[in-house]
Amino acid sequence: MKPTHYQIKQTISDLADKLERLGKDPIANLPEKEALKEAQSILKEGRTHYTSIGKLKTRQARAMAVLAVDYVNGGCSAHSLVSFS
Repeated sequence: MKPTHYQIKQTISDLADKLERLGKDPIANLPEKEALKEAQSILKEGRTHYTSIGKLKTRQARAMAVLAVDYVNGGCSAHSLVSFS
């Protein structure tokens, strides 16, 4: 089942919290940061297609982006997405 607008907003907030806990150093945890930022973008934009995922630099970011699209389409849970990274 597709997530509601409220559920998407909550998931974006959960991803932002995880990103904040990683710290400000742009190099530390780079794959995880790229993954979290891209997942947030996908949710904010409501993307339902996998286009542009191949342009991401890290394998972790590409994998999490696929999960984010799946989440928007109702194919996976918020828990699966947030606990991935």
